[in-house]
Amino acid sequence: MYTRITFYINLLIWVTFFSWSILSYFVINSRHMIFEQKGLSVEYILFRRGEQLGYARGEFMERLLTYHSIGIILWGFVFLGLILLYRKKRLFVYFSLLPIILYLLMTIFYISWDYFMEDTTNYDKIALLVAISSLIIHSYMIKNELRGGSISFFGEATDDEESSE
Repeated sequence: MYTRITFYINLLIWVTFFSWSILSYFVINSRHMIFEQKGLSVEYILFRRGEQLGYARGEFMERLLTYHSIGIILWGFVFLGLILLYRKKRLFVYFSLLPIILYLLMTIFYISWDYFMEDTTNYDKIALLVAISSLIIHSYMIKNELRGGSISFFGEATDDEESSE
């Protein structure tokens, strides 16, 4: 039961971040088309925000393109990890938890701390915290199950609990 709950929660988080990475990458790459069609200058908006964050002209946009393209790859690995999690394979940790942590570190260190604090929504921060913590907890539960225990928050049933049932 806990595996399914963890899977579905993290799948929802995955859909959100994967979709956002693809959409952001597409918008940044299609900035000239968006300007021609809608008159909205994505380039100007990114230049202004980059200047506010202390980037040289054009550097912020290139970093965002790299960030979102690597993000798409990392979230692809997370999906593979979620499949492994659903199948209760201990290997899921390397394919789900590590890419999420790398994504978070890339946001903080490759883009900037200010970007993380000011431009990353509270939903994103909470979702990443939920994903990381739930995957760590589930990893310990799977380790316990592989040792012959059960996947449970409450540990093994004692003799007293078994006799009362």
